[in-house]
Amino acid sequence: MRYEELSQLQVDALDREKTVLVIPLGSVEQHGHHMPLGTDTMLAYALCLAAAAQMEGQVVVLPPPWYGFSAHHMRFPGSITLSHTTLMAMVEDIVASLAQHGFGRVLLINGHGGNGGVVDVLAAVLGKRHYGRMRIAGLTYFALAAPAIARLRRSREGGMGHACEFETSMIMHLRPDLVAADRAQITYPDPGSAYLSTDLLKGSAVKTYLDFKDLSPHGTLGDPSLANPEMGAEFFAAVVAELVRFMEDFARWPITAENRT
Repeated sequence: MRYEELSQLQVDALDREKTVLVIPLGSVEQHGHHMPLGTDTMLAYALCLAAAAQMEGQVVVLPPPWYGFSAHHMRFPGSITLSHTTLMAMVEDIVASLAQHGFGRVLLINGHGGNGGVVDVLAAVLGKRHYGRMRIAGLTYFALAAPAIARLRRSREGGMGHACEFETSMIMHLRPDLVAADRAQITYPDPGSAYLSTDLLKGSAVKTYLDFKDLSPHGTLGDPSLANPEMGAEFFAAVVAELVRFMEDFARWPITAENRT
């Protein structure tokens, strides 16, 4: 279900304890020369809706706040960024509104690497703030589904980072009209240290600021030449399956602090 399509009476009829309210998070930023600016939010929203459709009315997906923390993309045309504090404040206010209406389960589903740290903090801060009344969790979907994605990928390490085989394939699957495959460029970036990685599935134990313009002149990290819509459908289905599996589990987490030490 889409939250924005419900009437106040339909919202009022939702089970306050069992219903899982999902907030998709993404960004509006450059995705190479071949992909739309809204890729991250478009994918997060579509994945959330597809997963919710398999949950028999137990999951309601809110409209995504389209923008995210994209400071590392601002040297490229079109990118828009929020500060960490603005992004956090926006999500905090949305969750506070849902809490005021008595809902007990909120799930933040992120589709943008730059939001990862913010989502971690939000899950902890909001979880503590609403402890005993609301259960809040946050995840980044490509981290949740990393093993499944790894089984499908064709690129070597470094080939799946940004506007890459993974994202390009899924947009080809969902909106092929928005992909200019003939303009795609390949970059296997060197982050400058063995302690750093730009690969979507590997990540880095060490955190630092990496400006994308220093990593890639055109903004692509990885190999989008391997992308195709059929692979996109496989990636999409694999991520949806992992989201459904987690949603089913999250729906059973206790909300109150009773009988817990």
